[in-house]
Amino acid sequence: MTQQSNTLDWRQWVERFDRMQARYLIARRARFDTIVRVVGAVRPAPERVLDLGCGTGSLSEAILEEFPGCMLVGVDVDQSLLALAANRLGRFGKRVSLICADLRTESWMPSAGGGFDAAISATALHWLSSENLALLYRRLAKVLKPGGLFINADHVASDCPAVQEAWQQDKARRLTVEDHGNADTWPEFWQAYAAALGVEEKSIGSWTIKNWEAVEDGMPMAWHFDRLRESGFTDVDCFWRCYGDAIYGGVKHVDEQS
Repeated sequence: MTQQSNTLDWRQWVERFDRMQARYLIARRARFDTIVRVVGAVRPAPERVLDLGCGTGSLSEAILEEFPGCMLVGVDVDQSLLALAANRLGRFGKRVSLICADLRTESWMPSAGGGFDAAISATALHWLSSENLALLYRRLAKVLKPGGLFINADHVASDCPAVQEAWQQDKARRLTVEDHGNADTWPEFWQAYAAALGVEEKSIGSWTIKNWEAVEDGMPMAWHFDRLRESGFTDVDCFWRCYGDAIYGGVKHVDEQS
């Protein structure tokens, strides 16, 4: 696990990051609850779970709390977020392993290993291009057990341009009109966090901006279903949807002859 910080009030920064994320995401907690329930339905007692783009470990925490026999591997490319995850998840001890790696490559796979009962993610994979996301789906099929679940909460676009435009307008309205209390904007959080760390802002939290590949709205649901099936997943489904956000996934094919 990434070394914990002894100088920052890590709890304050974890909570501040959560508030910032909730500003942008409808029903953020409900998404985590849905993922936990679906994982439990497909793999009632998961032994190993992989969190892709784990960030500060908010979804990881929900999984670890629900399944006390579970070991979790979290992968993220941003070391400054992994530092917060290490502190958030420190109470789980050796049940957690955090890896700093780029999901666009296979560099995370040797350290993560295989035999996962589930692979989870929340609001991270839409940063990848469609080509790299399709590659990731194929790699997931290699590390999941037969019958293992992949489930992702993320931005998912509509095939209908008029519907997509309506969703974008609603999102803009919520961000500008609704009261977000003391929640930071995305730039405000990183400015403040950099100042607290005593580093230049451009040295943290900037990976996604520098390496932006995809569209913010994500790919349409049918695209995800097709790529998952091509990668060896069955029972692909949408488990939750609210405007331009959805929870979707599938189960790694079980060879009836094995």
